[in-house]
Amino acid sequence: KKMSGMRGTIAKRMQSSLQDMAQLTLHMDADLDAIVEDRESRKSSSHSLPGFTDYVIAAAARALKLHPIVNSQVTAEGIALLPEIHVSMAVALPEGLIVPVIKNTTSLDLASLASETKRLSGAAREGKLGLAELEGGTFSVSTLGMFGVDGFTPVINPPNTAILGVGRLRDDVVVSKKGKVSTVKRMTLSLTWDHRVFDGAPAAEFCKSIVDLLADPSALNK
Repeated sequence: KKMSGMRGTIAKRMQSSLQDMAQLTLHMDADLDAIVEDRESRKSSSHSLPGFTDYVIAAAARALKLHPIVNSQVTAEGIALLPEIHVSMAVALPEGLIVPVIKNTTSLDLASLASETKRLSGAAREGKLGLAELEGGTFSVSTLGMFGVDGFTPVINPPNTAILGVGRLRDDVVVSKKGKVSTVKRMTLSLTWDHRVFDGAPAAEFCKSIVDLLADPSALNK
């Protein structure tokens, strides 16, 4: 089977990505009880219901505003901090992976974001995406949670300097300081970043900002 067409392009880009960057990955858990409750409250609305990945995309976009070094790319002159935030989302197709771009992500509230991700995913599967919808991404989000995956090592989509992997929503058992046992809805986030551009501490701080934002869904509409 020849590696041509989309498969060949993906092969070249991913190999080049790993060869040209110093990529590392960290994993961090996010509690999503507040997100689950927020989704339930939205189910009676006529607006598009956000999926869990939509909440993560919204949180990541707002975290990029707080940590501009992550919204960057390497150029011949050095590190370019990008003035706009356009989050790309990976969409799996039978023939490979395609990454449409949600333009000006932070300008969208959750309902509008959900409508846009649904539109882009549908257009990707129908082969109707335009070139403008595939260009200009400054950060990427990739999801494998629907396959039962907890954490994984996503590969950066050049020329971005980071990508976030999203795992499955699961029930974890927690024990309080007083010994009380309960459960919490939890998800593992996997951040891969280019160590040439920023180090482990800023990477962890960025990921922690996403976790904190997911604990307060109201912040994702601001």
